[in-house]
Amino acid sequence: MKYLTPGPVQLPKQVVEAIARQPPFHRTEEFAEVFREVIEKLMSIYSATPVIIPGTGTLAVDVMVHNYVDPGDNVIVVVGGEFGERLVEAVEARGGVVHKIEWSYGEAPPPDVLEDMIKKVGEVRAVAVVHNETSTGTTNRFIERYQDIAESHGATLLVDSVSIFPVEVFKKKVDVIATASQKAFISPPGAAILYLSKEPTAKMPVPPSMNLKKFLQFLKKWETPYTPPINVVYGLNAALDYILGMGIEKYHEIHRERAEYLYSGVRLEPIAKKPFRSYTVTAFYTERAREVIAELKKHGYVIAGGMGKLRDRLIRIGVMGEISFEDLRTVVEVVNSYVDRQW
Repeated sequence: MKYLTPGPVQLPKQVVEAIARQPPFHRTEEFAEVFREVIEKLMSIYSATPVIIPGTGTLAVDVMVHNYVDPGDNVIVVVGGEFGERLVEAVEARGGVVHKIEWSYGEAPPPDVLEDMIKKVGEVRAVAVVHNETSTGTTNRFIERYQDIAESHGATLLVDSVSIFPVEVFKKKVDVIATASQKAFISPPGAAILYLSKEPTAKMPVPPSMNLKKFLQFLKKWETPYTPPINVVYGLNAALDYILGMGIEKYHEIHRERAEYLYSGVRLEPIAKKPFRSYTVTAFYTERAREVIAELKKHGYVIAGGMGKLRDRLIRIGVMGEISFEDLRTVVEVVNSYVDRQW
């Protein structure tokens, strides 16, 4: 089977080879050197302080929220799908007071909507937003403008970029970014990754395993306070060589080309409006989602269905990982032939 899913993704051979080894003791100089390489490569992708914590994207988001939100804080959360709702859950679990901006699936609220909400609420501590809504294949491309607005009102911008970073990297400083190893970083699951441009601000205690201040302290000596996902770090090191060897701009362009091939070739309606279409996870409406998924599986390809309210009404085809245009051509042909038969 070949995986064209929202993640985990089809891994390059060199990444699989890198993880297939005996994990060393993580307090050795040898591992510290590998860890330093990974951190420096992450910094070359985006100019902020990277932190690696054992876990996946969900943990990265929870860690972000716990370290920048205190109970009782006003937090604006932009919601346009299942992962926006998960952001709401994360803030509420921390005790934050959520003020939702609910928006149509497939689009993102313009910056003036956010500014109006901040003025309406008053004393907003943080703004939380999903960069790439995995459930609908929708990318919010207003993030840098949200950053300017949040900063001008003394709020911290918290960004869930789990399913798109580093395919779309911000050109400006963003306060906090949560992402993970198993999607656009083309590595196995197991590493929650955060980029910090702002020191943690929470005053209330944070569980030790989620305390970013501890991780930042140990980072000075190229270590982590607790056991890291050792083999994932080796895989991430190989994946970063793959990405940086290609170059970030080329990496973005390859994903854009793959996604556009699907958007132009699949004879189903994309969920996202054109300016907001994701270049990592494409999503299309169909009332025959289960049948299409099963048909593709017969041909050796695994794709995903919908989530939540749209569980059986859409298909999601990921374009991250080691996939070729020949793979995409086959997927388009199979989907279209099945759609034609249904019509």
